[in-house]
Amino acid sequence: MNSSYKLNIIHHSVMCELHEGKVVSNTIRWLVHGPNCGVMTYEGYMVNGCSYHTKSRDDHRTVQNNGIMLVATTMQVSSAKDKNPVIGDMFFYGIIEDIWEVSYNTLSTVLFKCKWVENKTGVGTDDLHFTLVDLSPIGHSSDSFIIATPKTSLYVSDLVDPRWSVVVMPLQKDFSYKCANDDLGDMLPHYPPISKWNSTSDIDESGDTYTRLDCEGTWVTT
Repeated sequence: MNSSYKLNIIHHSVMCELHEGKVVSNTIRWLVHGPNCGVMTYEGYMVNGCSYHTKSRDDHRTVQNNGIMLVATTMQVSSAKDKNPVIGDMFFYGIIEDIWEVSYNTLSTVLFKCKWVENKTGVGTDDLHFTLVDLSPIGHSSDSFIIATPKTSLYVSDLVDPRWSVVVMPLQKDFSYKCANDDLGDMLPHYPPISKWNSTSDIDESGDTYTRLDCEGTWVTT
């Protein structure tokens, strides 16, 4: 059963409920009509205070933020003959290739088109228990799009074997900021210093002595 056939069934079911006078939310009504043919594309997008960029954009920048990690709860089996599947969390690593904003007229959602690492051959662990990924083999090609809510991950080249990259999870920012220049966007906001004090002093200095009395003075001709 292909995806278009499933959508037709859902659309028909919703139309029948509307015809019968049942209450259907506006969100469901717009979703069953499908998205608009045109989409907005971006090279960068901010989600929950964190900036995400496409790989093509980060290729020309110093700050890298195109790596992502997705944790999904899924059914896991050891082989095709495994009759005892286990429900657990799986980690998926990838890079962002495109950022799409899909519109359903009155509502929209942001999607990341990603190139995923092949989990079977492209993910490993080194002697120090760091997670290693090989970004060359592509996996899960039929599931390229995800909703823009993953976690950021950095891929640092392994000095021992350049084929592998070490996965580093950066700390998430706990403050909001607005910065037009992305190259400076990771810096803390600047706050103005304490206002200057009035340098005028009302202290009477007429009785103070500023000459030394413990040595002979020197006359200077001006």
